[in-house]
Amino acid sequence: MPVLHPEFWRLLSPEWVLVCFGTLFLLLSALPATRGAKRAIGVMALFGFAVVLVLCAQTLAALSPGMHVAALTGLDGQIGLTVDGFSQVFKFIFVLGALLTVLMSFKYLDVEKAWTGEYFTFLTFAVFGMMVMASGVDLLTLWVGLETMALSVYVLAAYMRRQEPSVEGATKYFLLGAFSSGLYLYGTSLIYGATGTVQLGAIRLALMDRLAHGGPAAVGFPLAAGLVILSVSLLFKAALVPFHWWTPDAYEGAATPITAFMSVAPKAAAFAMLLRIFVVGFLPLAPMWTGLLSLVAVLTMAWGNIAAMLQNNVKRMLAYSSIAHAGYALVGLVAAGRSQSNQGIAAVAFYLLVYAFMNLGAFGLVLYLQREGSAGDQMDDFDGLIQRSPLMAVLMIFFLLSLGGIPPMAGFLGKLMIFYSALDARLYLLVVVLAVTSVISLYYYFRVVYHMFLKEGAPNLPAPSAGRPLGWSLALCGVAVLAIGLYGQPFLHWASQAVLLGR
Repeated sequence: MPVLHPEFWRLLSPEWVLVCFGTLFLLLSALPATRGAKRAIGVMALFGFAVVLVLCAQTLAALSPGMHVAALTGLDGQIGLTVDGFSQVFKFIFVLGALLTVLMSFKYLDVEKAWTGEYFTFLTFAVFGMMVMASGVDLLTLWVGLETMALSVYVLAAYMRRQEPSVEGATKYFLLGAFSSGLYLYGTSLIYGATGTVQLGAIRLALMDRLAHGGPAAVGFPLAAGLVILSVSLLFKAALVPFHWWTPDAYEGAATPITAFMSVAPKAAAFAMLLRIFVVGFLPLAPMWTGLLSLVAVLTMAWGNIAAMLQNNVKRMLAYSSIAHAGYALVGLVAAGRSQSNQGIAAVAFYLLVYAFMNLGAFGLVLYLQREGSAGDQMDDFDGLIQRSPLMAVLMIFFLLSLGGIPPMAGFLGKLMIFYSALDARLYLLVVVLAVTSVISLYYYFRVVYHMFLKEGAPNLPAPSAGRPLGWSLALCGVAVLAIGLYGQPFLHWASQAVLLGR
């Protein structure tokens, strides 16, 4: 059986606190209760995620730079879970995304009259799975975290089960996700057969030995095939082209807060897993996989932005936008592999933090416009918003400017960090594509601005109501997007603690 280290309960306190809260929500959801009592579970979820956020920050502060502590070891002596700066930085992003999602959920669940305790149960266990994905250092432990997250998110995507688009999008997501999980295990089996281990550090040592004694030819077809198959599975989880087809339908059909959550936290978890596997386990093969991932990054940045230009549904537009942003983050991963430095890793972590604020804020504005009989997700729903709600229109401009990478918003600094890491790795083609596609993205972002400022809204249409929780989440996202853009040094220092190399 696995060996728990003395540090297990202390260093993995965010995980077991999540498990306790998730179990509590599940028990409470089985009890008959009024809507007010179910809303109380939402308040408890806010408190629980806030506690976990503090614990993640405390654990990160307790770790010295480059330090990593084994928390779970198998009988063979190989480490399964580790706690380090990299895992804690990404855990912070997951929990932050979940906390803002809970705040956004109050209005949606009120409008749709869909309060249930299971909603918060699956949200909690999804974040728990993401944390395992960030801390896992062997392929099977990572798979357990991946499936814990995926199964929870499948249910959340179909939460509005009586609405056809929700069921359709969730079904596509589930079927393709199940197929990708099978590919992950098949790729893992090939890698295990070739190296005799699933532990990432041991895989790296085995690869270094093969390359030292036989050169690239010694890698062998089974190992190369296993890496390719494993890569396909992970590219699906991160919604990267050409494995992105489920994304627009799943995002459009899901409840708006869940769409916002899916666009941020699971994507960050997928990149945490990608970084662990490629930068730790398969770094000796970087000359091979960086070329493949560079092609994927170019296709993702190009297609995500081009397809977004054709959308009239804002949720679908933001879905394709999220695909493009995944391509931007992938540039940082490729840069880390090419230069074999932590600069690209820190750039990805910082970019995903910034992306969490600006994308959750944009989806929050869609939710703000929702009312009975209207999802608020069409371009026409934004008509004349400056007259109906000037503050919200200004906030939406903040989020769109940040998504487009316009200074002084945080998105500009995030793209700048990716840009610098790519330049340092001499990835000039990716730099050019990143710059060009960022300019293209301004077209569809400013379509929303056009509707808000230059088109007249429907006569006698009342100003939407946000409610306090949604208002707080929008205010937090707006302040963060501006503050990080104006003074990003503390956040850059925070992201620089996501260290995988040089230890």
